[in-house]
Amino acid sequence: MAEEHLNPSQLGTKQYWDQAYTLETQNFIEDPSNEGQIWFSESNAEYRILSYLRRVAPTARSYLDIGTGNGHLLFEIVEELDQEEGGGVFVGVDYSDKAVSLAKGIAEERGVMDKVGFWTADVLALDGGEVWVPEDGGSGGGFDVCLDKGTFDAISLSDEALEDGRRVYEGYAEHVVKVMRKGGGLLVVTSCNWTEEELKGKILATDGMGVELEYYGRIEYPSFSFGGQKGQAISSVCFRRK
Repeated sequence: MAEEHLNPSQLGTKQYWDQAYTLETQNFIEDPSNEGQIWFSESNAEYRILSYLRRVAPTARSYLDIGTGNGHLLFEIVEELDQEEGGGVFVGVDYSDKAVSLAKGIAEERGVMDKVGFWTADVLALDGGEVWVPEDGGSGGGFDVCLDKGTFDAISLSDEALEDGRRVYEGYAEHVVKVMRKGGGLLVVTSCNWTEEELKGKILATDGMGVELEYYGRIEYPSFSFGGQKGQAISSVCFRRK
């Protein structure tokens, strides 16, 4: 059976996101209360992700937001941890420098510029030294929690290919895992294009290539029934680095 891919679209291009965040930046400059679109807000995704992390990773203190966009999810985490013990490492990366510029502007407006770091970096180059990674004794370092809210979706819509002929999204896991803390680092991927089972299949497909990831859990969302089938509008799946 042939590998199932999503049909490429403009949402899988850097040009699309540069234009989108240029517009959001203009809106933010005119009205600082307008921080831009919050992806999957209709499903209350950020609240559910934070609730899940409180339960499965209560001691996590280093976070990497992959494809951070306007940085909203990262800001929510910073605000929550500040209300508790405080401290931590909070990093957001995006391949669009327009998005990174917007996120920095919002961080300054919120007064948290000293608590977060934003870098322009491609997800397929995370392990190439473009992003600072926390050190952790002899484990080689890595983030306690990596978050992806729609980025894997966007990469899946790209028509670009790797040198070995695979679609670019098929190289996602082998790069992300290298910035996760070994022996417990978590990756939470939220998608509206892939089901839970499809996400597990895609992310864990490279296990035989030395990608030390395993399925760890899922986030519950309101379900619906259509045509005798039950499903969710979006899926959030958690993976753990072995």
